[in-house]
Amino acid sequence: MKQAVLSALGLAALVYLILVALAFLFQRSLLYFPSQQKPEAAALAADGFAAVAIEIEQSGALLSLWRAPETPAHPVLIHFHGNGGGVMDRLPMYRALVLEGAGLLAVGYPGYNGNPGQASEDQFYAAAQAHYDWLVAKGHAPRKIVIAGQSLGTGVATWLASRNPAAGLILEAAYTGMDDMAQQQFPILPAKWLTRDRYRSFDRIDRIDMPLSWIHGTADELIPFAMGQELFDRASKPKIAFPIRDGGHNDLWQRGIDRIIREEAVRMVDTQR
Repeated sequence: MKQAVLSALGLAALVYLILVALAFLFQRSLLYFPSQQKPEAAALAADGFAAVAIEIEQSGALLSLWRAPETPAHPVLIHFHGNGGGVMDRLPMYRALVLEGAGLLAVGYPGYNGNPGQASEDQFYAAAQAHYDWLVAKGHAPRKIVIAGQSLGTGVATWLASRNPAAGLILEAAYTGMDDMAQQQFPILPAKWLTRDRYRSFDRIDRIDMPLSWIHGTADELIPFAMGQELFDRASKPKIAFPIRDGGHNDLWQRGIDRIIREEAVRMVDTQR
């Protein structure tokens, strides 16, 4: 009997170690879900967008979407989307963001939309900096640039805002760190310690010297509202929260947050004058 119990415990331990190893080895396939649909010139031109190639050292040329602001007075948004799909899947969202004349650089990630490179934290950060530098090189002053992130992209946006001046930072469905998210999703594993791509916004948010607007659904089923609140509470002022009552993770745009983002971008730029 004792031998059988020991054998069962040994087998359980072996299975657990195999699960840990698999989680470590394949974690990026559980985090990134890229679309490989490439930007289509005809689909973009109808809305005044164009595909632009922006070089980063680690990957090469990344295709992103660009629409210039209607006037120099309008804000320019640099936007980092979530982990699933790609820039072409979000054309309706981007159309909504530029309704009142704002410029928009929708960042195409490494490994997404046919772009070279591998989806990873380091490569996403390199892409973020290269896109910001591209905007500045085109003559867009930091006081006109608003950094915006959605879901996973909030970690990239927060990193960029911690290293560069801008008019403000807008976060939609933000998290404290991807390691915290992993532990929540896989509570029986030491996921927090296995996570490679951590996106530790919680460790940066209090060092950001610009206005912050945080948008989060109170019923978000993926990134808990309480986690976003924890990040918001740690942030320095000035800051403003937009809790979307009963909003989930994927329905905020159906609840009109495009208006919030447009208005907040204008307000942030106006405060820089």
